[in-house]
Amino acid sequence: LNSENKEIWGTFKMLSKLSHEFFGAYVISMTSSVSDILTVILLQKEAGVKSMLRVVPLFETLDDLQNADLIIKKLYSIPWYLKYFDNSQEIMIGYSDASKDAGKLAASWAQYCAQEKLQKISQKYNVNLTLFHGRGGSVGRGGGPVYAALLSQPPNTVNFRTRVTEQGEVIQQKFSTVPLADYSLGTYIGSVLEASLSPPVNPKNEWKNLMDEMSLISKKSYRNYIFNNPNFIKYYKNITPQKILDKLLIGSRPTKRNKANDFKNLRAIPWVFAWTQIRFIIPSWLGILEALKVVSEDTKKKRILMEMLNKWPFFYAMMDMLDMVLAKTDQRVIKLYEEYLGDDELMQTGKKLRDQLSSLILLNKKLIPKKILNQRKLYRESIMLRNTYAETLNLLQADIMKKFKNKKMNQVDKKLLNDALMVTIAGIAAAMKNTG
Repeated sequence: LNSENKEIWGTFKMLSKLSHEFFGAYVISMTSSVSDILTVILLQKEAGVKSMLRVVPLFETLDDLQNADLIIKKLYSIPWYLKYFDNSQEIMIGYSDASKDAGKLAASWAQYCAQEKLQKISQKYNVNLTLFHGRGGSVGRGGGPVYAALLSQPPNTVNFRTRVTEQGEVIQQKFSTVPLADYSLGTYIGSVLEASLSPPVNPKNEWKNLMDEMSLISKKSYRNYIFNNPNFIKYYKNITPQKILDKLLIGSRPTKRNKANDFKNLRAIPWVFAWTQIRFIIPSWLGILEALKVVSEDTKKKRILMEMLNKWPFFYAMMDMLDMVLAKTDQRVIKLYEEYLGDDELMQTGKKLRDQLSSLILLNKKLIPKKILNQRKLYRESIMLRNTYAETLNLLQADIMKKFKNKKMNQVDKKLLNDALMVTIAGIAAAMKNTG
């Protein structure tokens, strides 16, 4: 066995020694085949685990979400499997990697379709399905108000039970005091009951067809920016504070899956976090402009979109989160970072991206009815209030990052600046409210 295999086998041997009361589920990250699930059962058996941990596949990437129903169908077709787990199955839906992989719009639609298909297959095989939502704090990682999120799930997929992760600063926001924890738990109970007793409408075929089209356009556009622009990743690495995130004492995992510098190996959490720091929040909106343009230029499609916005909780919640993200971006701040840290090429890359952002903000305002924009006005005012303090921190952060380019800096100055940079990162994260 190599070192990685020894670590895995050691984990299973430890499971066999400790009481099952210590553990819940064994979640399999990046599940892409039936054997990923069966291997965990086999290893538990071979290690002598007396009370088997329930095995929970986690479908994360766009491809895995789109193939999730085929994998689970094969799993349910194994005669002994369903009997072994008493016709119950928990499945985790990933949000971070799908968004990083294909953009927010395509990921959201893939997650919706995956849940819908998984529920239909589970009903066919008489399986009690529990969906486990691996939501992060940021919009790019599935974040947002839990009440709206649960009420916008596909109809009949909640069924009086759900499981949700709470991560990052969201834990403090929801559970730091007893009254807050009581309120948060009440929100969960209320939304699960409402989603089960009064499920949202079944989307019309024309809604689904339009979402399919928008999703495809958005995915192609998003990937085109990232993979066909040689300066995009260079921009990310030089203009955002991504290099310093490894030093923050806030994460359980490194910022990259291995030492390789390609996009695939970047982890989704720091990817979103770094873009939020400079107020660009690219993972939450990139690619959506092109999808909305196609709709806005076609009278019939625009009518369908308005109907979706008014009658479909899933689409309303998705556009609501987009509106919130756009309100938090700040082009003056982004440009400042570019001037302090970029060369002519990176400035040009930034200008193209900022032009996309400006166009999306204008198009969003044109498409969204004034009644809905007015409903969100109060929230936007609270963002403007926090901006007074956040902008100062952004100015400091950009200046400190510029100073770090001086290779002759002594160690005392470097430590002082490093500490100051950490403070700016924490302050900006608190001002943005949903960063990780």
